[in-house]
Amino acid sequence: MTPGDDGPARAPSACGRPPLQYHASTMAVLPRISLVTPSLNQRRYIGETIESVLSQDYPDLEYRIQDGGSTDGTLDVLRRYAARVPTVSETDRGQADAINRGLRRVSGEVLGYLNSDDFLLPGALRAVAEVFATAPETVLVFGRARYVDEAGRPVGGHVTRPDAFTRLAQACFVAQPATFWRRQVWLEVGELDETLHHAMDYDYWLRVAARYGPGRVRYLDRELAAVRLHADAKSVRAWSGALEEILAVVRRRTGFVSLWWLVAKWDSRLDGRHQATMPHRVPWRAYPLALYEFFRGNPPRRWRQGLGGAWDGFVRSRRA
Repeated sequence: MTPGDDGPARAPSACGRPPLQYHASTMAVLPRISLVTPSLNQRRYIGETIESVLSQDYPDLEYRIQDGGSTDGTLDVLRRYAARVPTVSETDRGQADAINRGLRRVSGEVLGYLNSDDFLLPGALRAVAEVFATAPETVLVFGRARYVDEAGRPVGGHVTRPDAFTRLAQACFVAQPATFWRRQVWLEVGELDETLHHAMDYDYWLRVAARYGPGRVRYLDRELAAVRLHADAKSVRAWSGALEEILAVVRRRTGFVSLWWLVAKWDSRLDGRHQATMPHRVPWRAYPLALYEFFRGNPPRRWRQGLGGAWDGFVRSRRA
């Protein structure tokens, strides 16, 4: 591990750049993929995360760990991979800062990040690379993901949709570890917002959609990654705080907060459980409270967009 290393570094499989790889049918050159894992006190899971990356059938890979100064034995795990995975361990200002620091040090054409408790599924990187290689106008690729428990056992599917980037103002149906983007996006849209601690990925997708539109985004209909749900996961442990940040991000980027997100807010306040870890019926009281906040807090010109499909259904019922 190297504190304060400032230059790009590659896993040995990518050292000296391997021979060019080509798409089997089109002979398009497959791009170099650079992946960063931000880490802080994830000794229990980070080994599986690293193995899931190193075992990918993709030779032109640049992978590095950006650790925030772990004290739980994570660094001992990382030392076992020192010859294959460059690691920097230094104090940072949070997850988004760590990701930005890592991505500044890489050189790939395609970028992404994988949290230290999540993992990639076999063949994910090659599948993503083939899309980028054969669709040069595409700036971002996202696919499906599964939820797993602490032991890595599947417990359900992460909700994703092919039309997610046309619906980002209403809800987020994008799985972060199954999402990759071109370096062009990093240069033109900018880095992750380091003031955010929960919704930095959602905020980034909104910024990408605003700049390029959904037409330059491609959905890959296969599972690419696993999202681990456990008691210490930030999205589980601090879900109510995450929701508040999500609502603030959505309002800042779109000018309104959708009914979908407000129902999620009141579901959380009234029930307290996370829908991903403990699926449950939304309390009926959440709906009038969400509707009241929706109409009170959003400008009328945004009502139709904020209600989404519910508005169209209401109009059809009135015409019937």
